[in-house]
Amino acid sequence: MLRRFAHRITRNPLLARQLRNHHALSGFGCSLGVALVALLAWAVADTRTAIAMAAGALVVSLTDIPAPRRNKLPLLLANLIQMPVVALLVLATHDTLPVFAAAILLIAFASGMATAWGKPGLPLGYGMMMTMAFTMAQPDLPPREQAAHLALQFAGGLSYLLYALLMARLTDTAMRRRAVVDALYAFADYVRGKAALFNPANDLDAVYAELVRRQAAFAERLQTARDFVFVDRCSPEQQALTNGLLALIDAHEAVLASQGDYAPLRDAFGDHRVMRLLAAMTHAAADDVLRLAHGGLSGSRPVLDDTPYRNTRPALEREVAALSADPALDHSAAIAVLEAGRRKLLGAIDGLRRVDRALREPAQVDDEDMSRFLSRSSFTPRALRDEFRLDSPVLRYALRLTLAMAAAFALSRWLPWAGHGYWILLTVSLVMRASFSQTRQRQTDRMIGNALGCLFVAVILHLVSAPAVLLGIVFVCIGIAHAFITVRYRVTVTAACVMALLQLHLIAPGSFHISERFFDTVVGVAVAWLFSRVLPSWERDSVTALAARLLGALREYVELALTPDTRDMHYRLARRHVQEALGTLSDAVVRMRDEPASQQQPLATLNVLTTRGYLLLAHIAAARRLSARPDASNVEERLTAARRELGALLGSDVTSVPSTPSSDPLSRRLDAARTDAQAVVTAARTLGAAT
Repeated sequence: MLRRFAHRITRNPLLARQLRNHHALSGFGCSLGVALVALLAWAVADTRTAIAMAAGALVVSLTDIPAPRRNKLPLLLANLIQMPVVALLVLATHDTLPVFAAAILLIAFASGMATAWGKPGLPLGYGMMMTMAFTMAQPDLPPREQAAHLALQFAGGLSYLLYALLMARLTDTAMRRRAVVDALYAFADYVRGKAALFNPANDLDAVYAELVRRQAAFAERLQTARDFVFVDRCSPEQQALTNGLLALIDAHEAVLASQGDYAPLRDAFGDHRVMRLLAAMTHAAADDVLRLAHGGLSGSRPVLDDTPYRNTRPALEREVAALSADPALDHSAAIAVLEAGRRKLLGAIDGLRRVDRALREPAQVDDEDMSRFLSRSSFTPRALRDEFRLDSPVLRYALRLTLAMAAAFALSRWLPWAGHGYWILLTVSLVMRASFSQTRQRQTDRMIGNALGCLFVAVILHLVSAPAVLLGIVFVCIGIAHAFITVRYRVTVTAACVMALLQLHLIAPGSFHISERFFDTVVGVAVAWLFSRVLPSWERDSVTALAARLLGALREYVELALTPDTRDMHYRLARRHVQEALGTLSDAVVRMRDEPASQQQPLATLNVLTTRGYLLLAHIAAARRLSARPDASNVEERLTAARRELGALLGSDVTSVPSTPSSDPLSRRLDAARTDAQAVVTAARTLGAAT
């Protein structure tokens, strides 16, 4: 029965994908860690001790996010330290209402300012608010018992921290492997999106816009994989993962280099069978990427072969040959583009084979420094200090959250169950995000997720009263909340609601009703929505700077890509900077769509900027590959001229550059790059990012 259930789960594409990524493994590790802390405490002492230590372990587990080993200790240690500080602050002030309110607002402000440390700062802020809620939920106890309870919570948190560091070491290779698998899934989505370009019924601009979004998603997961894989390579398997990831990046560039071929192909061949064959082979390539991911990168034998292309590849070659030989067709230029597109597609497919082999071939560990490809993370006080300015989005968010919490605290004191109004505060802190669009999305997810969570808890408490069983459900919910946080936030909210309500019930049994918690959720969401426009940080305020960053990254990329003797590492870094700039700008545009129309930059201009920037990246990548072909002539002269012209254009030194039609593939790519660069600069100038 269990085997049949597992088989059904793995056959579900979404669940199978989710269970194979690094968030699922991290969630399982968090559940296991909290469970072990509670079970050991129960075995040594009693149930009450187990509940207190589980609460401390749960809070610290919030910051046990999927991250490389080197980043684990600072974040976990910060969360462990804040726990007794926040708890003592709440306990020391709760008897004096004005001082208690000031303490709550101070905690809220600190939680908001934690976002100055980027994404890792978010769970640290959650830890502060969860500690506050757990402490407020505690019944009044004598000082000695309160101190003992705090000591047990701290011991639980410390035990979990030690467990998390040990687990990070034990699962290091598995987490690296799963991070690469997650990048493969995103790459499969990107490749499948390319197949839509061969269908003339699809609007080209709309398809390009979707590809930019998928490119941004792939770039984000690729960077996560780099952060895991490119550091501290200690074994041949870890080195093989590094080699495989580098091969994946090269395969992506091979797919990217074909980007400029689609418009002339659609114009020349429309819905001809050759276009359907190209689309079918592209879908097959995406399926190959999925086969790599589904295989889990384990085993020594490659999993890819030519079976998916056994029929389509010969059929495509026959169609291209027939079109080339047809005297009734005058498509010499289009045939050249078609043949080039066919070669690039086959080259990309061969690139996937190289990824497969690189991931499985024994590799000797090398000591090449890859640190420049890693994300920069810092928990220094300077990161906080730099945000103390009125135009800082972080400070404005912290102040907005503090004001919202002040209103929520006042409302919580007015309600009949004032002693348990911490759920309103917790809801406000979790719903309100730094951007308007994220707050808007989360208020819906929070409402639905909490409604489901409250319903589940009502059923659970009606059927179950044993603390051990309730703790077991908490452990399961911890894993679910961690596993789905990046793909189904509503599932995470539901699991987190069940987890928090049951833990609060264990801390103070029978002290509240589920209906009260649901009403508190409605109030908290309403407060977060009302304050989302207070001291706002609209995306339009950052778009100009992001567009300027993209221009700078493109200038650097053009300079290095079109210089023949550029070192491969420098070229890869420049390419990464463009992909990051495109991804960041694309994400900002997506968020801006949810903001009021009066606060938006021209969306059409932004679409031109992201789409043409993406095409410019593709044309330069293709030109670099074409320049390496043995049949290319006058390569250095043409690359030098194009580099100077594009550099001047992207630097706003000139407004346009001449373009001369040519049938030579390299010249066509460079001319297309000039056209797209002009469009990029025009759009950036409209946004005020170029002068």
